[in-house]
Amino acid sequence: MPDWRAKRRETILTAAAELFAGRDYADVQVDEVAKRAGVGKATLYRYFPSKEELYLESLERALGGLEQRLHGHAAPGATAVTRLTVMVSALIDTLSEQLPTLKLLGGDQSDLADRMRRIIRRRSEQIAAALRRVLDDGVATGEFRALDTGMTPALIIGMVRGGIMMAGDRPREALESAVLDMILSATAVTNVAATMTTPAFAPAPHFASGSST
Repeated sequence: MPDWRAKRRETILTAAAELFAGRDYADVQVDEVAKRAGVGKATLYRYFPSKEELYLESLERALGGLEQRLHGHAAPGATAVTRLTVMVSALIDTLSEQLPTLKLLGGDQSDLADRMRRIIRRRSEQIAAALRRVLDDGVATGEFRALDTGMTPALIIGMVRGGIMMAGDRPREALESAVLDMILSATAVTNVAATMTTPAFAPAPHFASGSST
């Protein structure tokens, strides 16, 4: 693809991403995207044959950008805790923008929803792999306790997604603070000796048979 065509395609995708972010799929019109991109509607259709294709491409682009942030956003030499904190922030940023998509996935059985699920499932595997690497590093360096780094990334992604769905109009910063508090508390190294001296359940009292007169 010539450079000018690649740039125009990117311009259209950027315009679409800006309009789709935070809005329902049905509310965004192709005419709006074309106007924002500074191209004619016929030109837009030469790059993207339908609104559905345009939307799916913008979703791929957003999740691809998230992967790049997860792989290289932290400063060189940053601790595992810092890297995980940056990753959670990036997850919240991107998935918040895709909230209408997340809601659409709930019970919709259309072809569009099915294709979106496949994109999110495939991208989630890459996102989980990035989270797994930082968790493994943190366990190796003693920043995190020994934990199931195969399952924990999926739980983190689910927590962020669920928090966004339930947060309503609460500030984004409050959601990030609550999610990080739970994740960092759950992964923190605990004082094993202290926990062993305090039993989770007190032993049941022993009563001898007969009266104690």
